[in-house]
Amino acid sequence: MTTSTDPRQMPIDDQVALLMQGTSYGDEETKRQMAAELRQRLIEAQRESRPLRVYCGYDPTKPDLHLGHTITMRKLRQFQDLGHEVTFLIGSYTSLVGDPSDKNKTRPLMTQEEIEENARTYTDQAFKILDRDKTVIRHNGEWLAK
Repeated sequence: MTTSTDPRQMPIDDQVALLMQGTSYGDEETKRQMAAELRQRLIEAQRESRPLRVYCGYDPTKPDLHLGHTITMRKLRQFQDLGHEVTFLIGSYTSLVGDPSDKNKTRPLMTQEEIEENARTYTDQAFKILDRDKTVIRHNGEWLAK
């Protein structure tokens, strides 16, 4: 009997363990709830023969992604390796309006040209980790600017 090395054939509990590896939620109860939610979504996706759709957003406030960005990109890659759809979301609009997210002050306002210039390099950098053929690139300005 041969064992499949295709990660898409991993048992659900092994997929949950892989995807939860390295995550922190502040307390064990929240982590347990998140793992249960992920497990349920994986079961439903498998039953319906469809991938999960996951995304992470990156605001192009600088011309280069940094080491901290690679943490979430590696997690996105794990989802890709398990057969799920990944969207790399470029925060073109949130960069334009100076979205502070979890910061205690707003970011300096940037011009559209500065944002576009910074965003140009993001995809090439991201594809050093993400699978180019399995990644959808979107800009949140596509819908937020309307």
